[in-house]
Amino acid sequence: MKSVAVFCGAQPNNSEEIRQEVTRLGHYLGEKGLTLVFGGYDKGLMGLVSSSALEKGARVIGVTIPMFADLLDGEAKWEVIVEKDYPTRKTKIMDLADGFIALPGGMGTLDELTEAMCLGGLALHNKPIGILNVKGYYTPLLEWRKIAQAEGLEPKHLAGNLDQRLVVSGDARELVDQMLRQFKNLCNKE
Repeated sequence: MKSVAVFCGAQPNNSEEIRQEVTRLGHYLGEKGLTLVFGGYDKGLMGLVSSSALEKGARVIGVTIPMFADLLDGEAKWEVIVEKDYPTRKTKIMDLADGFIALPGGMGTLDELTEAMCLGGLALHNKPIGILNVKGYYTPLLEWRKIAQAEGLEPKHLAGNLDQRLVVSGDARELVDQMLRQFKNLCNKE
């Protein structure tokens, strides 16, 4: 695994615990020599993870759209790719990444995460999907998935495909290490 797409929001976050773990994630991506691919904005958790990764020497690629590119504070400190619209941006981010990590975020983050999960469940990609579950942020989503399975709404073969790709941890370093191992396992199955 050489690159990781991080799904997260551009809004300020009120939790010091979440901000600290996001900083640790950015630093660890840089320490591991991984490229960070993200939504290309310099505010909120997006700004925090990108600046933290840059501090540790990571290559950082921001994929954005024109309306957000115009809002950057000055010149970006990372490589910038401007796509024509949100769906094209999301596809580009996913194409550039060997794995995905969802940080706590809003609807855009949830959209990106569930698309990666859905495509993984359909075996349309063989990339690890990490969920940084700080403060149990994603526990309700993980519980909902169990309910969907119990109700027969997530077929077992799709659930199995997703389970092979899904990694969950509240610790950024542990999450990345698990994803690196999972990536090797997934590559060996190809």
